[in-house]
Parts: sequence; C-alpha cells; structure tokens
Amino acid sequence: MRETKPPPLSQAGSAPFSREEEARRDLGSTRIQRGGGATISTGFLLLLCAGLFAGWLRRAPSGGEDSPALLAGLLRRSAPATAGPSSPGRNLWDLGDLGAWLPTPAATRAVEKTLEERSALSGALRAGVQSFLTQRFRAGNEQVLTGAGGWLFFRKDVDYVNGRSFLNKEVQRARAMRDGISADVVATIEEFHRYLASRGIRLVLLPVPVKPCFEGHRFSSPALGDVPRVLHNEGFAGFVDVLKARGVDVFDPSGLLLRRLLEKGEPQYLETDTHWTPAAMEAVAQALARHLGPVQSQGAVAPRPSEAVSVSAHGDTLALLGLPPEQTLFQKQRVSIHPVHAGGGLWKPSPSAEVLLLGDSFSNIYSLAPMGWGEGAGFAEHLSAALGRPLDAILRNSDGAFATRQTLQRELAAGRDRLREKKVVVWEFAVRELTHGDWRPLAMELGNPSRGEFYSPPPRAHRRIEGTVAGISPIPRPGAVPYREHVVTLHLVDVKVAGAPAFAGRECLVYTWSMREQALTEAARLRPGDSVVMEVQSWEEVSAAKEKFQRSDLDDPALVAEPYCWSDAVSRASFSDGAGKP
Repeated sequence: MRETKPPPLSQAGSAPFSREEEARRDLGSTRIQRGGGATISTGFLLLLCAGLFAGWLRRAPSGGEDSPALLAGLLRRSAPATAGPSSPGRNLWDLGDLGAWLPTPAATRAVEKTLEERSALSGALRAGVQSFLTQRFRAGNEQVLTGAGGWLFFRKDVDYVNGRSFLNKEVQRARAMRDGISADVVATIEEFHRYLASRGIRLVLLPVPVKPCFEGHRFSSPALGDVPRVLHNEGFAGFVDVLKARGVDVFDPSGLLLRRLLEKGEPQYLETDTHWTPAAMEAVAQALARHLGPVQSQGAVAPRPSEAVSVSAHGDTLALLGLPPEQTLFQKQRVSIHPVHAGGGLWKPSPSAEVLLLGDSFSNIYSLAPMGWGEGAGFAEHLSAALGRPLDAILRNSDGAFATRQTLQRELAAGRDRLREKKVVVWEFAVRELTHGDWRPLAMELGNPSRGEFYSPPPRAHRRIEGTVAGISPIPRPGAVPYREHVVTLHLVDVKVAGAPAFAGRECLVYTWSMREQALTEAARLRPGDSVVMEVQSWEEVSAAKEKFQRSDLDDPALVAEPYCWSDAVSRASFSDGAGKP
C-alpha cells in the first residue's frame, strides 16, 4: 500500500542533511496508492465520527466534556470579540474577519489536549486496553510500574530512587527551566529553619521514604536489587549531612523501617497504594515522639488509641493504573488501624498545642476517610497519642514541599498567628518531593487582618452570591494524580450578594470541589469570564474538614491575606465570550 524510495546516501565528507531537509526528502519520496489513500481516509473519518457520536451518547467516565461541546468551546474562545449584534457597522461574514475567526494555536492545543484526556471514545477504550496489557504482559502506564506478586509502584517514586542527585546544580537548573519552580531544597529548608529559630521554635524535618526505597526487591530489574535494603536517591545522604551540619534537626526513619522489614519479615508499605502500612506509620510516630522528648501542656486530655479496626481498599496506585471498575486482577488489601480518641470523640487538632505538624498524604492516609483506608487513625493522631498531648496540624494531600508552608504563610499574613505558643514544628513530606516538589521560598510575615475588600459571609451563615470568574487555579486530570478529590480556587469579581446590595461589586475567593471520586465537577469546566452562581460560607468553618484534601491555589501574592469562602457546588450562569478566553 505504501511505496517509499530509499533516500540516496550522502557522499563521504559532505555536510549531513539538516532535519528539515531530511523531512522534505522523505515526504517527497513517499507515494500512497489510490486504494490505500481511500482506506486511510475512510478509516480516519469513521474514527472521527465514532468519537463524536460517543460524545453525544454519553460523557467520559472522568466527568469530562463531550466532543461537540469541546469543539463548540474552541469556536467560542476563538471568535473575535467585535463580531456579533453588539458591534454595529460590522458584517459578521466580512472576509476581513475570517482570519480572526480561525482558532488560535493556543486554543487548538488546549482543545486537542482536552479531547485526548476526556473524550468518551478514548475513555471507553483506554481501560480495556490497559486491562489486556496488564494481564498479558504485566504492563503499567505513564503513572504506574508493576512489580512481582501484584505490587504496584508510583512512577515518580521510582524516578526518585533512580534519578540523578537532586543536590546537583545542573539538575536543579534543568528542573527550574522545565517546571518553572525552585529546586534548591537545602536553601529553602534552611531559610524556614532560620525563621522558626528567630521565634524560638525548633524545626524537625521528617522526610518519609517512598515505597521503592524498601520494596525495590519486588521488581525483577537487577538495578533495584533482589533483597530488602534501603534505596535512596544518590543525593539523600549528603542532603541529611548538610542540614545537620547547619543545625537542622532531621529525623530519618529509614533505619527503623528497614529493621522492621528484616526482623518482622512483613512489608512496610501497601501493595497497591503509595503509602506505608498502619503498623509502620505507628512505629515511626512512636519513635518521633521519643525523639522530640517531653512536651509541656497543661490541663490536656491525653489521646488514646482504640481497639483495632479492620479496613480494606484497592489503593491509589491501582486507581492510577486505570483498569475497568470490574477488574479482578488485583484484590483489595485488608489492614488493621487504631483510631485515636480524645475528649469523647475522634481526635482533632488543637490550635493551642505546642507542637505543629505540617504533613502530606502520608499523614492523611488513615485519617481522611475519602482516601479509602479509614479515619481518625493517621500519623497526626498517633503522634499526639505517643506524645500524650494535644497536637496542632496543617495537612494537605500532595505537594508536601510547598502546600503546607503556603497555608501557614497565609494564616500569618491574614493576622492569624498559627505559630503563637508553638515550641516545635514537625515538617513531614514524602522524599519524592526532593526530586519533584516545589521548593520555592516563602516569606513568613505576620500581617494584619483583611480590610474587608473581599467578601466573606458572617459566621454560621450561608449566602447566595453571583460573580464573574477572574481566575481559576490549576486542575489535575482524573487518573493523573493518586487522589480521588481535588479542591480548586476561584477568584470572582463583580460579586453580588443576595439580599445585601451594600456588598455589590466586591471580589471573592472561593474554594470548591473540582474533582469528586475522580470525576470532574462543573467547577472544573469554568473559564475566566464565565458567570457563576453559588452558595458560600466562611472557609474557617469548614477548614478542619476540607483542609486535608489536595488543593491548588492561585499564585498571586496580593491574595495571601484575604479571606476565603467555601462552596459545595458551583453553577455556571452563562458562557464567557471571547474576552474571557483562557
């Protein structure tokens, strides 16, 4: 069907062809027979029509948009703002406007990416293909690697172990250029340490090893070893030594976890999840409590673990693999957790405690029910129980290098001194953050309360508001992150509050769901310029329950000290016009 003439060999000593010349030469020598061309064209059209038809029939499993809606959005975002009835004297079909009606390259790329990620056809095919490849060839995907015996590994965790030293300046510069974020780990930690020390607060760093550090023998690859041993990034040992030499207290649990693995002969990590087992987590909490030493608090009720509770789940890594819901290749794993109680109910953080824990999903895994492994039995709970004292905690799934520091920064900038009366700050993060995290330095400054230019409902009140989206924080693709839920930040302008005309025209910052159970919500489809309607309440009233979920924030220093609201759901009142295109 396809006939290709081989290109002539270049003469010895002559200059090689450029890539552009080679491409032109190859394309110019390619001939497609008439029957082959008809077959290719027909197949392409059938595939395109199938995708559009599937989009009409149903939405993608991820909750994404159907293909016709995405194509309509492309035209809507590309249309010239001057066209239409609102522009007198202009002819909609004026040939001079045709260029303006063509989709911009940025809009085209955005729609291509969205179609690739959310189309109904690709969603229907992907799970079946992945199931076949995993069953027949033990194949993973771009997010997950498979090991022996049904073990699954998060690719970034393996990349942490196998990658070049994160202390290497060339590696740091490359990351900064590629991702646009700071990668100078030591400098950022040292700056945070100096700030806390200036306030008489001790920083204790807790870098939690990831699964391949101990379970690398589950791979058949000789590069990762065939017996249990600690496997860290080549820069980790130097990282610990440098920080300790500069006065930073680093509590590395690697030795403890390896001893448990060798002595007990049981895994320290879950089979199809990125996180540690409950027993490993509890052992580290108890060891850290001994490392911290006595913590003085008066009149506190000591937290206490309860009897064991059995829970079972599939795990976040299996979810990333993208198999069909009815898959039988991997079974649920059952573990025992010990929920912690205090004051007649499940343990809760205490803002007045002298120890503050900044933690990521390794702290949340047995604490946050939507993660699937029970609740009330996480790292903060067991550290508090081991200390025998209350504990304050700022916990957030994902981005342990940056997210919890940013939350603390915003608390301080808004005039809420979360560090008042603190003696110790424990900063827990997964070691993959050392190679993949955002280590941007953050200025920790105690500010004044907001001047009231941004709207926030009064305490214990719900208010219906309308507004226009001025900004929206990044939203992950379902299946691309190991979490089922995500919270997005909306910046609204021209806000109207039902029954309160005095607040008209203000701005508003709103946290709301963008992903639930790995399905995108209506808020995830918003664009700047869209008009929205929602019911909001003060973020302070729900932060204890919602703070732990993975969240993206707007990267605008001017918004740091402003109050935030919470909305359970957002409705789009109208589509944005060309002026609101992203």
